[in-house]
Amino acid sequence: MAGGYALEARDISKWFGPHQALKGVSLGVRAGEVHAVIGENGAGKSTLMNILCGKLTPSDGELYRNGERALFSQPSDARRAGVSMAPQEPTLCPLLSVAENIALGAQPLGRFGVDWDEMRRRSLQRLAELDEDISPDMPVGKLNAARQQVVQVVRATPDWASIVVFDEPTSSLTMRETRRLFDFIDALRVKGRAIFYISHHLDEVLRLADRISVLRDGELVAQLDAKQTDRDEMIRLMAGRTTTRPPQREQRPYEAGKPIVLKVAGLTRADEFQDISFDLREGEILGVSGLVGAGRTELGKCLFGVTKPDAGTIEIKGKATRHASPAEAIARGLVYLPEDRKKEGIFPILTVAENICVANLGAFRATLGLSWGRIAAAAIDYAKRLGIRVESPRQAIVSLSGGNQQKAILARWMMKRCDVMVLDEPTRGIDVNAKFEIQQVLRRLTQEGLSIIYISSEMKEILDISDRVLVMAEGRMKGIVDPANLSQESLLQMEMT
Repeated sequence: MAGGYALEARDISKWFGPHQALKGVSLGVRAGEVHAVIGENGAGKSTLMNILCGKLTPSDGELYRNGERALFSQPSDARRAGVSMAPQEPTLCPLLSVAENIALGAQPLGRFGVDWDEMRRRSLQRLAELDEDISPDMPVGKLNAARQQVVQVVRATPDWASIVVFDEPTSSLTMRETRRLFDFIDALRVKGRAIFYISHHLDEVLRLADRISVLRDGELVAQLDAKQTDRDEMIRLMAGRTTTRPPQREQRPYEAGKPIVLKVAGLTRADEFQDISFDLREGEILGVSGLVGAGRTELGKCLFGVTKPDAGTIEIKGKATRHASPAEAIARGLVYLPEDRKKEGIFPILTVAENICVANLGAFRATLGLSWGRIAAAAIDYAKRLGIRVESPRQAIVSLSGGNQQKAILARWMMKRCDVMVLDEPTRGIDVNAKFEIQQVLRRLTQEGLSIIYISSEMKEILDISDRVLVMAEGRMKGIVDPANLSQESLLQMEMT
């Protein structure tokens, strides 16, 4: 086996039209090893992994499986070679059950077709390793994003998979679920599985990885021993320059004298959350924290008018409202950035410029319709402000990396003058430098008077950016606390009790 690699890429290049996404990248993974691949958004990580899994074919270069040349022209070729992938965005069938999704393509057979009892038994056995509370009979479409991610991981790690690619597997998970995933990956390593691990969370990389490869602008710029490196070196190599983390936000005392922009009292929606009450003041960032199933996302959608409350009141600037639709919420100055950007955030058939400007098209009216030149110019301006890597404003939004798509959605709502912005996992799938940049932008916006509800499963992020933290558990409000008086451990304890 050349170099002892279970799977190896040699001099891989990939072109998309005039854009070169990968430039002669060579790396490999050994059995029983976790090889992390890191880089900023647009560095080529997902492109490389999609080549290793047969979703894309390289323009140049070769793949080797156990030292022998391999040709993966489609995912089924990689699957036959024992390569599986848990993608960042779940690719599940929402109308099928959890058990059916896990077994899809490899259903156990009996005398009269699919052996449903055996399929359910196997699913229960595999789910127990990550989340025993997920029912194998539940339709996947009824699970929240975190539990869909767990099902995706279980589906991607069948017994036949000797090589597994994890692409941002913790992006939807809370600390507790993340710890269980780490134990699961450790067990896979002990069993001799070869693992590629892609993540923007550098602490995760240092916890799990044996080796780390750094990509920048489509090139492999360094390979590191995880035991001999640290976050600062990884960030410097990813960025190609020395980067300085923005100063820790100075926690401001709760300014009770500032105007109340949003007042929520007794808000309730059956089976999702109960009796939620809080005030949001001008220029404040209210963090919303909680474990999977706490009701954070459901609260955000209800505030935006996606769903209707069963009880309680919402007031914006002193005026009672019960949004009949998101359009009404936007008209009243409240906007929402969804957790699931693929399904609810982007318009996949539109360009980058159209996605950024779609909520503000009235500002670009011209004599004969819309001024596409002004739309493109505005999109370029916001792309520069948020560091969106894009070749042209007319580029398809789906051609961008997940992190750059997220930034485009944020740019859309930044462009829309509003009073309240509800952000649900706004830095999910975004690299560490881009995360710092977005936090700086949000802080600047609050200085200009914007009020923000910041929903996140990342406890450190919640504590860093919030003026106050609303803690939820199982749909109920545990209290509103000053982050200066919290640690990640004490916050987790509140969420679990």
